[in-house]
Amino acid sequence: MIKKQVNRFRDWIEDGLRRVCGGMSPERRLITILAFCVIFGSLSIYMTVSSIYNIGKRDAEQKYLEIEHMKRLELQYSNDSINHLKQQKYEREQSNGQ
Repeated sequence: MIKKQVNRFRDWIEDGLRRVCGGMSPERRLITILAFCVIFGSLSIYMTVSSIYNIGKRDAEQKYLEIEHMKRLELQYSNDSINHLKQQKYEREQSNGQ
């Protein structure tokens, strides 16, 4: 169904272009085609050069990404029961061994 509508739209555009271009003389048709080529070509070149020029410029101005250094993580040491028991056991073994 959509394919039929697309084909109908394409045919309608094509018929309209044929009516407009059919009434032109060959010289006028050539001038029109060359004018469109120059206009669209210059727009294409302008957009390409403009986008290449602004690649890094926009990012620097808008500062989307700010680089921050990582902060040092402060660890809290606690005397948990397991390490405390291991330390006591080690101290007992050391005192018994001597």
